[in-house]
Amino acid sequence: MKKIINSMLMLAMAAMTFVSCEDVPEPYSWPTPPESGNEEEVITPQGSGTLEDPYNVAAAQALIQTLGADVQSEEIYVKGFISQIDDISPVPETTYGNATYWISDQKGSTAGQLEIYRGYSLGGEKFTSKDEIKEDDEVIVFGKVVNFRGSTPEFTTGSSIYSLNGQTAGEKPQSETIGTLDEPITVSKAVELINALADGGTTEQDAYVKGKITSIKTKDEDISKYKNIDYIISDGTNELTVFRGKNLNNTDFTEAGQINVGDEVVVIGKLTKYVNANTGAVVPEVAQGNYIVKLTKGGGGTPVGDNDGSLAKPFTPAEANAFAAQLAADQKTDQEYYIKGKIIEITEKNQFNTQYGNCTFYISDDGTDKADKFYVYRTLYLGNVKYSDDSWEKPKAGDEVIICGKLVNYKGTTPETVQNESYIYSLNANGGGTPGGDESGTLAKPFTPAEANAFVSKMEAGVNSDKDYYIKGKIIEITDKNQFGTQYGNCTFYISDDGTDKADKFYIYRTLYLGNVKYSDDSWVKPKAGDEVIICGKVVNYQGNTPETAQNLSYIYSLNGNTSRSKRR
Repeated sequence: MKKIINSMLMLAMAAMTFVSCEDVPEPYSWPTPPESGNEEEVITPQGSGTLEDPYNVAAAQALIQTLGADVQSEEIYVKGFISQIDDISPVPETTYGNATYWISDQKGSTAGQLEIYRGYSLGGEKFTSKDEIKEDDEVIVFGKVVNFRGSTPEFTTGSSIYSLNGQTAGEKPQSETIGTLDEPITVSKAVELINALADGGTTEQDAYVKGKITSIKTKDEDISKYKNIDYIISDGTNELTVFRGKNLNNTDFTEAGQINVGDEVVVIGKLTKYVNANTGAVVPEVAQGNYIVKLTKGGGGTPVGDNDGSLAKPFTPAEANAFAAQLAADQKTDQEYYIKGKIIEITEKNQFNTQYGNCTFYISDDGTDKADKFYVYRTLYLGNVKYSDDSWEKPKAGDEVIICGKLVNYKGTTPETVQNESYIYSLNANGGGTPGGDESGTLAKPFTPAEANAFVSKMEAGVNSDKDYYIKGKIIEITDKNQFGTQYGNCTFYISDDGTDKADKFYIYRTLYLGNVKYSDDSWVKPKAGDEVIICGKVVNYQGNTPETAQNLSYIYSLNGNTSRSKRR
């Protein structure tokens, strides 16, 4: 069985990215039962684990729960407050120079804290004093997390502090650098500065340079040996060699694939005009001692053929193969693409079932077994959900499908869809909506409360929907305890088709206000019994027995036909 950690990460966080009426964070701990109201604030997992959008501690804990015993994640960033310090072993008192401490989402609290085991200080340097960190310091920690022995979630040894109370090791005052982290110079500007140097000259200042990786020169087998990589970055006009570069936060490269062609980086280091002693060729470089301060994973090569992978012009299977084959080994695209073809064969072993909810098959342009067939690996069902109902139509050989999802060049030899990050957009021209194949749950055709109950009750217990749905009904009752207030900013109520208390009423749990914002102004109009609402958001079958909206992942799209926030008259 293929094991792709990236896929696990994306599965774990599929419902944790906060955007309006799209993916929004899910609480790490389950919401309190419906009767308990809003007494306790739940820490909501947030972030995507990048430098620009670090995980909070709750999100890191949720990620670790998806890992098998002793399986390490990719390197991630997590932001929190130091809640407890167990040990600091500084040099020269010891040879270790590391520390074991804990971080939490709440300052002054140990609730939900995460252990940082044998981590290093700011910028990956060894600790030189026991006073370098203290409780309540705000930190961003960079490294790999692990579910140690299946029972202890932690940052594994070797992590480092990227920032401490806002201070970073890589970021120098603007007056001391060429460019800044927020406004790096282009490759062309760097080359211009280098050309002005004498042969062999080097700038006195470090420069922040932004570019896209176009070539990696270091052999894969040498990366773990030398811990650095020679590569070339470009801005589309000029190229610049990054000589013996280090990874994010000035850490070592440990294996191939940590950066790839197509990735966008911001590098900090001195600029130099290197002259080859043998050939006399001048090579503009970022000098040794540089490292990456910002990494944005790239995705995709150049479309081959007449189509670009959009819904309007989906790839053919042959075009999808050619496109994904340009990716570096195990590199995923950063966006979804559409591929249209006919299914060749689905074996009993790889068909949709309620245990795994996905399906694997090949497609070609005409459904015959061809050399340029494309591998659709563990794809989800219509509507981007897991297959969970044996009454749903199963694809078969000869069916025409449009697949939507991310692509990967698995092991550098197999172009395919990323496990569980693609889905059947249409099946024999039927699709684009819910598993039933119609457009129910859309703004044009919102669910009734009864339809929402029926749909959500078929979902896997405790798993948020991958997309937002619209539900239309009238509010039955809002108690004072669960109405909108400025403390929590959300509201809980039931809706039915006519506002009366029915068996098929639907539970709207801690929904946000108009405009997908928290209620924060007591002059805004508060919903009341009998008001007609359209709710937009993610739904969940809570504990397998309560269909409802996911906490803080839905909002009132319209209130009595009004879609904008309004004041009381």
